[in-house]
Amino acid sequence: MRTVFYKVLARLLLMISLLPVNGLTKATPEAASLWQPGWQCGQASTVSRAFLNALIKNNALHGYALNGVTLPLLIGQNPAESGAILFAKRNNVWQAYPIADGSAVLAAYSTPSLNRVTVFATWGREGPGTDYIVLQGKNQLSDFSCTTVPLPAELNRPNWGNSYPGLHGFNMDAQGRGTLITAAYLPAAGNDERKQWYQYSSNDWGSSWSEARKIPAIPAKLSGIFQSLTDIPAPAWLVKSLLASTP
Repeated sequence: MRTVFYKVLARLLLMISLLPVNGLTKATPEAASLWQPGWQCGQASTVSRAFLNALIKNNALHGYALNGVTLPLLIGQNPAESGAILFAKRNNVWQAYPIADGSAVLAAYSTPSLNRVTVFATWGREGPGTDYIVLQGKNQLSDFSCTTVPLPAELNRPNWGNSYPGLHGFNMDAQGRGTLITAAYLPAAGNDERKQWYQYSSNDWGSSWSEARKIPAIPAKLSGIFQSLTDIPAPAWLVKSLLASTP
């Protein structure tokens, strides 16, 4: 599997890719106003129609599919102007769950029944923080919460080069015991780099995670009840439904 890791340049490219063609324009007041003081990750929040229109205009609204089936989820993310927000539809009612100001989604997973959803994000622009942010939904999208997963302690040093470990694997069993696999390139002799693999563990459905543990290589495919979600263009019928429910 190809290793993906985030450096400062990668962050800037991500920011630019999510902006309009004239990406040098300033953040719109509507986008900036979304992130109000006191807002917290995973708490249902009100989003205006104008903000949704800004996401659509910037091509920053996407959908998710599982095994080819479109899910009642939309993800809006524009790190340069706001951050990642998950929109979930349950019983014909939409709710918006902000992740973090300036955040960008790395990967999303779900159980086949959509009973549990896990979204991993990190910071898409300089400044806010360095940990992974994890948005978790359960009970068919009726209950959301957030936690963080700290980067390996050895990366918190002057010569780490702002490298972000790429996310390479995640899964959990039916009892909520899970594993997260990441990897980063670390400075080696001369100008070389070496790849270091890390493993995190959780025994409570991801509410808390162990510190990163070094492992020699990526393990075999992780077994469990979660499957990776596929990012797809936002389906027009889902966008129409979301807009219709937003004042």
